[in-house]
Amino acid sequence: MTQATLDNQAVAQIELSAYMQQQSQEAAHYEIDSVPDIFGNLYRVWGGSCGINLLGTFYQNLSGFWISQPSYSSKLQQWRTSNEAVTAIVNA
Repeated sequence: MTQATLDNQAVAQIELSAYMQQQSQEAAHYEIDSVPDIFGNLYRVWGGSCGINLLGTFYQNLSGFWISQPSYSSKLQQWRTSNEAVTAIVNA
């Protein structure tokens, strides 16, 4: 490997680490709970800068994918992990 490739990888790793730390700090402002549904649990994401607000919901479908729906939106999105579903709701 060349020095430029190693430098690019180091920069990318530092940027990823900083991004993950920022996301972790922002996630501390959110709470997730669940309510039983006839098909399983419906998870709710609460939080935001204006106090405790319902930011959206997500659940796992029969195929194993996680479906997210931010509040104030009728758009459903499919994700491989629950973390991706929560991130989509928080970023909406």
